[in-house]
Order: sequence, then structure tokens, then C-alpha cells
Amino acid sequence: MKLLITGTDTGVGKTFVTRHLALELKRRGLKVGCLKPVETGVEEQPLDGKALAEATGQPLNEVVPVSYRLPLAPYVAAKLEGRPLNLKALKEHFLTLKERYEVLLVEGAGGISVPLERSYDYAALAADWGLKLLIVARPGLGTLNHTYLTYHYARSKGLEVVGIVLSGAKGEDPSEETNPLVIEEMTGLRPLVLPYRPDGLTAEELKALGDYLLSGSRP
Repeated sequence: MKLLITGTDTGVGKTFVTRHLALELKRRGLKVGCLKPVETGVEEQPLDGKALAEATGQPLNEVVPVSYRLPLAPYVAAKLEGRPLNLKALKEHFLTLKERYEVLLVEGAGGISVPLERSYDYAALAADWGLKLLIVARPGLGTLNHTYLTYHYARSKGLEVVGIVLSGAKGEDPSEETNPLVIEEMTGLRPLVLPYRPDGLTAEELKALGDYLLSGSRP
């Protein structure tokens, strides 16, 4: 299984979901690797990559092969820092990890249309690398539009979306009650709702996340 975990925006919980998915799949006996091809906003260490590396036991430079200091889209950060992204080398790194791990979780930056180069975004990367998609979205008000646009754009590029995770539900927004049903009506995919858990998911929630991915999200 080779999967791109993308988001409807930045800060929606991609790293949280990717990390916990890696932990649960490892617990089930699978050989799991993570890859965040590019991390931006890195001062000393790539913090998202560090969280993923700690979950899988991989070297940090294997998880994050490319980083930029500026907290911008990869294409913009690369341009302003004068260090163009080498897509060929990035794909070669991916192909090496693809052979090494049964499950490879590739975490994007921001959303699916965030550019790595001028005309090459994460949808293009997913198509080029043969990745299926897991979409991570906010659970509350505004997520219907963001989630459907992400789903529709992915499908328009010929990508298979295997599921949608609504991460960080607090039970304070009334739309959290209705959004899962409406998203299912809009996309045909049954979303998984994860509660807000700053200290990490419970064992039951981890199992639900693993089951969701492995069992399929269609009703």
C-alpha cells in the first residue's frame, strides 16, 4: 500500500493522522515507512518529519529528504531560497522506500494543489508516483466546501480517494454532527471522525483508524 495523505488546508491534522496510522499499522505487524518529501518552515529540525520518524524508527533524513527554512509552499520556498527542487532525485528516493516497506505513507504539504514546481503539484506527484489518496479535513463549519473541492480535484486528475478523515472534533460546533453525513452524500465516502486528542489517540481510536483504512470507507 502506497498512500498520499493530503489535506484540505495546512494545519488540519495530516501529521497527526499519518503518525497514528503508522503506529497502528506497525502494531498489526506491517512494515511501515513514512515519507514527507518536502517540509518547509524548518529552522533546526523538520518537526513533522521528526514525529513521523519517531513513530516508525526511520532516520530523519529518510523521512524528510528535502527541507526549506521559509514557511511557504515548496515551490515558493525553493524559488526564494535559490535551491530548486530536484523532482527526479525525489522520485528515486521514493522508489527506494517503496521497495523497502510494505506500507509507505507519504505526507503532503498543505493541500493537494500546493505546488512543488510551477506546474507540478501534489496531485501530479500522486499520479506520477502511483499513490492513492487519504484526505484529512477539519470537522467543523466550512469543511464541506474544502473537502468536496479537494475530492473533486483529485478525481478530476484520475486519482483514487480511499477515505476522508475529519480530525479534531471537539463537539462544540453543531456542524460536526451533520458534516459526516453530507460529505458521504457528496463523495460516496463515509468519513471517519477523530476527536481532538492533543496527547494522542486511545487504543480504541487507533484501531478504528486502522480498520477504516484497511477495510474501506464506502458504505
